[in-house]
Amino acid sequence: MDRREVGSSGVAISRIGLGGYELGPEQDEEPDIARAVQVIETAIENGINWLDTSENYLDTHNEEVIGAALAQVDDEFLVASKVAPRPGVTGGGSGFRRDQVLSACRGSLQRLGRDHLDVYFLHWPDETGVPLEETWGAMAELADTGLVRAIGLSNYTIEDVERCHAKRPVDAVQVGLNLCYYHEELPSIARCGELGIAATIFEPLASGILSGKTLEQVRAAWPGRWRETDWYKEELGTKAEQNFAVVDGIRPIAQALGASVAQVALAWVLHQEGVTAAIAGSRSGGHMHENARAAALALPGHVRDEIEQLIPPARTPR
Repeated sequence: MDRREVGSSGVAISRIGLGGYELGPEQDEEPDIARAVQVIETAIENGINWLDTSENYLDTHNEEVIGAALAQVDDEFLVASKVAPRPGVTGGGSGFRRDQVLSACRGSLQRLGRDHLDVYFLHWPDETGVPLEETWGAMAELADTGLVRAIGLSNYTIEDVERCHAKRPVDAVQVGLNLCYYHEELPSIARCGELGIAATIFEPLASGILSGKTLEQVRAAWPGRWRETDWYKEELGTKAEQNFAVVDGIRPIAQALGASVAQVALAWVLHQEGVTAAIAGSRSGGHMHENARAAALALPGHVRDEIEQLIPPARTPR
């Protein structure tokens, strides 16, 4: 699989990355290290060379599972993780003061069994008044000491990205994009490309909506606590009909290309200006081959035009 550079860091990532969150464990699950090993090995077999996680995912337990699995994988697999300003839906958030960021990185390294992280992100903007300059300075310090190879921002505005970039080059951003929503991010992603910043995309399959499954199947895949979130109530509730109309429109296009709905959705993301890679998760590894093949799926201009006719009206960011 083709690989792309992450800023000027020397890190090169495959165009499809493995979403680490799906490796678990969820609230009511025991950690399944063997399953995580199988998914990672399947990803490697299909040309994927990196995964994405966070201290926020499952209250740091996701990093623990990944660390235990990577210890059994005989490959130099790259790891991206994140520090969060506070606990979110799934817990885990060290804070964005300098000492908190430095301590968070060391904690992630310990859980992951690594001596460095290949990419380290600020997970989302701080809301408590910590100056961005202090937090970004701590990230630069981590890069200078070799604990991380590349530094980036996740869920930040392009204005904040450029503000940090002027102080210390931003190597990567992480931003949402898919055929159902997040279209307002396209100009920012293109701008990152102009600045030499790698744009890695989360939710390219709209958290399962664009996987080709039915609405009922997608709803059933989400654990109980997620069903109270605004995302679930909106995208799988009030906007479900609109979203699954996109899926129905993609089906004949995918059939004509000899591809799946998911592959077309992923390929569309990868064809957007400024996009470096897209992150796709799998609990069993069964979709790894399908997802990986999307990186090589060509979408001629007239096909992209046909796909984009399906896109719902632009929405404001949540």
